[in-house]
Amino acid sequence: MALKFREVIATALPSEEGVRARLAGLQAQDWTELAGRFGALLPEFDGIIALPGAQQLAELLAYTRGVVALHAVRHATTGHWTLPQAERLTGDVVIVTEHLTDGLAELETMLLCATKGLRVLAVVVAVERTNAAGRIRLELQRVTVLSAVQLADTPVGLVFERRTPQSMAR
Repeated sequence: MALKFREVIATALPSEEGVRARLAGLQAQDWTELAGRFGALLPEFDGIIALPGAQQLAELLAYTRGVVALHAVRHATTGHWTLPQAERLTGDVVIVTEHLTDGLAELETMLLCATKGLRVLAVVVAVERTNAAGRIRLELQRVTVLSAVQLADTPVGLVFERRTPQSMAR
């Protein structure tokens, strides 16, 4: 388990704003342990698609596995996702996201990948919100979801998930 990352998130609980601010303030060295752990758990793949906010984690994971990382972009006017330089990737990819909630951005990115002939093997998540439907939406597409930290919404704010973990701690 990526203990340092969990400790970093613990300092921001129970505030949702605190967690988001903490994630936004992380530097490359803060993501290193997590990237190494994900790199060890994932099957073979050909490239990485990073969603906004997850670029540092994606770049480090790409480095550990010797693959290319591309950054998905949402157009401000249309709201549609694009994948600049998609021609650099073929085969199997992993999507990396910083904060999984409803899973819609990840699902839209999966659809974009499909139009480019890419097969999504897994979605790698730094922080997963277990009360949202993100994991369910993605797993219904037969995609593995690996999360470093799972947080549950409670009346007092965010807490570490205490139900059976689906995280990479297994």
